[in-house]
Amino acid sequence: MQSASLRIWLGALLVLCCAFITSATSPTNSISKTTIPIPTHFQNIKVLRIIDLRTPIVHEDIGFRAKNIGNQPVNEYYLTFKAQDEENIASINAFLRQGPKTALSIEQAGFDSEKELQLYKVTFDSPLQPDEEIRFGVKVAYTNVIEPLPKKLPQISRQHLIFNGNVYLFSPYNTEEIKTTLQLPNEKILSYTGNDEIVVKTGNKIIYGPFQNIPAESYNILSCHYEYLKPVLTLTSLRRDFQLSHWGGNLAVEEHFALRHDGAKMEEPFNRAKYQLSRSVHAQTNVLQHLPLELPAHARDIYYRDDIGNVSTSALTYGPSATILDIKPRYPLYGGWNYTWFHGYNIDLGYFARYSKKSGVYILNFKFVENVIDMAVEKVEVNVILPEGAKNVKVNAPFKLDSIEHTKHFTNFDTTGHYKVVLKKFNVINEHSQPIQITYEYSSIRYLQKPLAASVGFFALFIFSIIISKLPVVIGQQKKSLLKEE
Repeated sequence: MQSASLRIWLGALLVLCCAFITSATSPTNSISKTTIPIPTHFQNIKVLRIIDLRTPIVHEDIGFRAKNIGNQPVNEYYLTFKAQDEENIASINAFLRQGPKTALSIEQAGFDSEKELQLYKVTFDSPLQPDEEIRFGVKVAYTNVIEPLPKKLPQISRQHLIFNGNVYLFSPYNTEEIKTTLQLPNEKILSYTGNDEIVVKTGNKIIYGPFQNIPAESYNILSCHYEYLKPVLTLTSLRRDFQLSHWGGNLAVEEHFALRHDGAKMEEPFNRAKYQLSRSVHAQTNVLQHLPLELPAHARDIYYRDDIGNVSTSALTYGPSATILDIKPRYPLYGGWNYTWFHGYNIDLGYFARYSKKSGVYILNFKFVENVIDMAVEKVEVNVILPEGAKNVKVNAPFKLDSIEHTKHFTNFDTTGHYKVVLKKFNVINEHSQPIQITYEYSSIRYLQKPLAASVGFFALFIFSIIISKLPVVIGQQKKSLLKEE
């Protein structure tokens, strides 16, 4: 009897231990999810969306007419994006549509891990009173949201892409009326979701709606399969090096490109003979034959090299406003292929830097990226090497950079080293080709720093050579003479 009760107690104790261990190791208890409440002060009176699919970078232009349905003045409007969509947002900005299109502040407002939503907050310049309406717009650019279908093609074939999205706007507010328009590269559209009751196709446009009384956070799958006869290009990395010389009044620029073709791949090995015979139809395939780059009009000493060496097949055209460097790779680029190269040039420093007598600082102006039209850049690194002796360096950018690093760079005859600024950003598109300003102080006496360092170095070398020349140099041991003087 006692042994039976002992077994019962031991069994109960074992069950309790297992329950404790399970609760302690349960991921639902160890990871707490957060929910961000959004005030429902607004109602969307009318929403007009235009989704531009004419390039691999998908641009969405959203026009809002919103109304304050609350009892208190408010100036914060929230946007929500699903986590998988937010990862592909390269740029987002907001602006007023009524009157002059002045920019509005828009920033991330937290991540709702319960619903897996990223929140953005648009802040108006002045609060909206109850029952007051406002018209504003939001522009969003996405990368990596289209893909080729089929993924593999014959060498001579037309390429098609597919896009998936939402017929409605995934908004935290109710919407009285909404219309979504897709803008395609051409009229050759293989398929799209919807029937005649909700969608209309006119030329290269597909119009969904207008729809009435759409609840908050509504989602209805939208899919479009269309023809795209251009390469789908991605720069896996872009490095830009700027080196300033006040002594020579020169700015040396060098750019390193790592290009990848993300279009449909070839289902067969590349055939050079077929490529030569099909020149007349290359414009109807996704092959990349050349890539024009726009350089400053006054650029000089232009060069273009890849991993093998100098590339002589490029073409250079000088114009009044720009110099066009037409890069022609050593081989045509098809889907899945890569090509890396670097090019550079020199230009007078006065075109990019000026001295402000009012503030007593030098101001360097340059674009963060250039020549990335219709392509995404996974990573950009900009290295700016300022003259030796520069100080009080400040960076001003119109958008958020992922990192700004201040360091040193040493070259020949340096004593203290050049001041170096490293700027980095991920997921970059053409919208980021905006001016960056770097201000710094540089004393005129610093012009003599390198000549003095070189003079001291040469003088020390001469003194050292004089001392060396005076030292006796004997190979082996000198033997005493066995001859005696008579």
